[in-house]
Amino acid sequence: MSKPATVNVLYPRKDGSTFDLKYYLDTHMPMVYKHWNSHGLKSFKVTQYGEGPYTMNCSMEWDSVDAFKTAGTLACATEIFGDISNFSTEQPVIIGGEVVGTS
Repeated sequence: MSKPATVNVLYPRKDGSTFDLKYYLDTHMPMVYKHWNSHGLKSFKVTQYGEGPYTMNCSMEWDSVDAFKTAGTLACATEIFGDISNFSTEQPVIIGGEVVGTS
């Protein structure tokens, strides 16, 4: 049986970089959820960091790591990843793995 997974999408903080939070919350994330919800995306939350190496993080809960990997190969993934330039000047760092403990 597959374990649930968490995938974090981190947007780097660099001199001169920009991030359009309104577009991200109003347009990008609803599109992501619409396309991937039926493929194992259970929920997401967005965190804005005031300092550190990243400005934003989107933490997504998935049915499994395999569900996330499969979603990334769907035709809609091209639209989702292609939309990044509409809100961020930086490409994200994507990390994820199986959930092995919760409280």
